[in-house]
Amino acid sequence: MLFTSLASYTVHWLFTMANKPKPHLLHQGTAAALQSSAKRARTMSSTSESSSSSFMDAFGNYANYLNNLNEKRERVVKASRDITMNSKKVIFQVHRISKDNRDEVLDKAEKDLAAVTEQYMLKLVKELQGTDFWKLRRAYSPGVQEYVEAATFCKFCRTGTLLNLDEINATLLPLSEPSVEPLQINVLDYLLGVIA
Repeated sequence: MLFTSLASYTVHWLFTMANKPKPHLLHQGTAAALQSSAKRARTMSSTSESSSSSFMDAFGNYANYLNNLNEKRERVVKASRDITMNSKKVIFQVHRISKDNRDEVLDKAEKDLAAVTEQYMLKLVKELQGTDFWKLRRAYSPGVQEYVEAATFCKFCRTGTLLNLDEINATLLPLSEPSVEPLQINVLDYLLGVIA
């Protein structure tokens, strides 16, 4: 190890000493050649600076894109947590059904579920519009699954039938702007919401 570093230092020293100009050996032709090579070196470095500048611009653009995506992901995670929390409240309400208060509890649960849809699902849909929402799927999937569970549980307790995927997606369709691809719940989130 010591021998290798000593050898590399010696080679480096010899190389720099060999390339250093000797003042007593310089004459007019050599001085002009050195000056022109110095000018070429400056020209090359300015070209190098412009290419590194474009490199920095490209990396700056990538950094901005990733920062924006991360901020959007954080907002989507928050919206998903809000959906989860409020959907759980609806589910717990429906669990309180008895023979005496069935219609009253289901009416309140359906009203609360509509509030979850209009408030929190709307926030999620607006946040995901115009993006590749599959990139952020892991951020919003738990909230969507909990929403599916609440919606299907309410419908099952009211009618004895399950809410299918097309019906749930139909409730989300009015939340989207017509010019953009709407957020649609996929089959996996639907099944995980029904099974949970």
